[in-house]
Amino acid sequence: MTKITLNREEAHVEMTKGEFERVKELLGREPSITELGAFDVMWSEHCSYKSSRPKLKLFEDAEANYDYVLAGPGQDAGVIDIGDGYALAFRIESHNHPSAIEPYHGAATGIGGIIRDILCMGVRPIALLDPLRFGKLKNNPHSQWLFKYVVKGIADYGNCTGIPTIGGEVEFDDSFESNCLVNVACIGLGSIEDFKHAPSRAYNPGDYVILMGGSTGRDGIHGVTFASRTLTEMSEADRPAVQIGDPFTKKMIIEATLEAIKTGFVRGLKDLGGGGLTCATSELTGDGNTGAKVDLRKVFTREPGMNSYEIMLSESQERMAFIVKPEGLEIVLDIFRKYEINFAVIGRTDDSKVLKVYDDDNLVVNMPSKALSESPIFKRQEKRPSYLDELLVQKTPKPSLGLDEIIYKLIASENICSKEWVYRQYDHEVGVRSVVKCGEGDSGVLRIIGTDKFIAASVGVNSKHCFLDSYEGAKGGLVEECGNVIANGAKPMAMVNCCNFGNPEIPESFWYFSQAVEGMNDFCRNLRIPIVGGNVSFYNEDEIKKIAIKATPSIMIVGLIEGEENIITLPFKHAGDDIFLIGETKAELGGSEYHSVIYNLEGGTPPRVDERKVKDTWDFLFELYKRNLVKANHDISKGGLIITIAEMCFKHKLGADLDFSNSYGEKLEADEFLFSESVGRFIIETDPKDYDTILEISKQFDIELKKIGNIVVNPEINIKGLRSQIFKLNIEKMKELFDSTIPSLMEI
Repeated sequence: MTKITLNREEAHVEMTKGEFERVKELLGREPSITELGAFDVMWSEHCSYKSSRPKLKLFEDAEANYDYVLAGPGQDAGVIDIGDGYALAFRIESHNHPSAIEPYHGAATGIGGIIRDILCMGVRPIALLDPLRFGKLKNNPHSQWLFKYVVKGIADYGNCTGIPTIGGEVEFDDSFESNCLVNVACIGLGSIEDFKHAPSRAYNPGDYVILMGGSTGRDGIHGVTFASRTLTEMSEADRPAVQIGDPFTKKMIIEATLEAIKTGFVRGLKDLGGGGLTCATSELTGDGNTGAKVDLRKVFTREPGMNSYEIMLSESQERMAFIVKPEGLEIVLDIFRKYEINFAVIGRTDDSKVLKVYDDDNLVVNMPSKALSESPIFKRQEKRPSYLDELLVQKTPKPSLGLDEIIYKLIASENICSKEWVYRQYDHEVGVRSVVKCGEGDSGVLRIIGTDKFIAASVGVNSKHCFLDSYEGAKGGLVEECGNVIANGAKPMAMVNCCNFGNPEIPESFWYFSQAVEGMNDFCRNLRIPIVGGNVSFYNEDEIKKIAIKATPSIMIVGLIEGEENIITLPFKHAGDDIFLIGETKAELGGSEYHSVIYNLEGGTPPRVDERKVKDTWDFLFELYKRNLVKANHDISKGGLIITIAEMCFKHKLGADLDFSNSYGEKLEADEFLFSESVGRFIIETDPKDYDTILEISKQFDIELKKIGNIVVNPEINIKGLRSQIFKLNIEKMKELFDSTIPSLMEI
């Protein structure tokens, strides 16, 4: 794409020649400096989705096809009806580029932005989740620095607002060394009436435009445009584009906003995130099909001499724009005064359908309200990377280590080991909603106070699988995240996603994105899971090293549990109980931790998804739950089934006697059986007296089910039935290795 750089007085703008000509056509004249800056940010990839919109249209039928979906794609957050008069809102966003150059503030303001998105739906933010990606930590001070301060930024901001961080994931891979990924998700809860009171963007002429919250400074200017370029294009001069957060102000904003919405006088509400006041005013007037006059000299600034270009483009944090009915103005302002929050009445709406922005007597913006949302759309080329053919045919070498040695190495690897170092910094139990502690379930579980309902949420995807097959990898991510909430007893209700990819102008990078979107769409349609929102982060690519991140379509699933007695956790409970393996294990070691850690291989055959078998497995599990036949459940993911069993042994220091004689056929080698990451499998604990019943139910659902052993008191895993060898694993040694990796690497 050919870009032109326009330097006009204090403005620095990058646009294509075609875009610049289109701006002049829309306005019928040359744009002012401030108008040019407005088009620059609003037509950036980050704001306009000009590359991704054609593919994302696949997701746009949630509200039409699911009667419990209240708000779907295109809204500030997805919202679903979870019964008993309650609405659940949730969204996931990215703050990758800011976090790569200022990890503490980049991560913190990512949390701040996602909280504001939830507020715009009229409900209270109640939980956070954070899927993260970094370069490998070992012997890598830069990745250690990013990891340390991203986690600290999330912890400090979330803890100060009193919102628990209940889940997330961390992956480490060389492809993320230059472009770390900081995705942040938030869940909000309110009544259906709260949601109905949420601003509708249906305004009347004469409504007031109010700016509330933090003051406007020069931080964050061009934040969205630098997020729409590769990091290698950036310089030290881009550092001011990272915003600075204030979680204490955010706490007051949450309370004041929710109280103002309840008055019924707030017609419109928009957070000032990417694009700042430009985005808020243009979207509020454009979506509301109205016009407005705004006076920039009424905006409260914290730096002297700020001009109209800077005020309109600033992305200073903790700001909200309200559209308020005239008769409710003083009532709403009194709420802001009560919480001692800054505010300014900066304009009024009218019926002109034109946005006019004044700087004193100077008209600096005069454009149709919808002009900024009418960005060009690019139909990007797609090309399957040629290197995949060579990767996919890679064979697994014959093991040179004993299977026990391999397992000890895997349990201590960066992507499998305990992430307690991370979640211990989060106040993940603040408030009274958290039910399942971090590390004791595959998902975070929250109670809905006053009911017998519980929300389960999980977020993540396997980037290595997506690198080899983005279509199947995205579907596999859905299987795993749905499996995580199902393992805790929840029925998956809806999904949002955050698509992190390389430069969309490169056909191979856009192919990964396109394949992932199609995979998510196909799976969700087949399994009847509505997609209610998402986010796209492109340009996560190092142009100097010619390395793009591994495809990472982060997936967030929320599920519902009816009744506290139906919550399932992962630790083994009682010696003597049966251990069952659910699902088929295939020779799918491509993208596995076994290949990566033991052989430094990226290729091989990655997992594939059979939607029919996935659904049958889920239905089977829910039948077992209905009959109270499952004591513990843990889905099998990174590292394979032995890692899963070890994690279930840790909490109560139990062991397992395993016999795989009848569990894998002649087509599988021992390492393929033990370390395959075939998706859709579970390890469950059951009472021996229920063996025949469980076996009979499995036949009804045509499920592959094998009893593979029993839980024992002695803390060791004894393994027999493999053709290669009989061996045992020491649980205490495994737990020590599991716990010590991250702390030892982070002693910097």
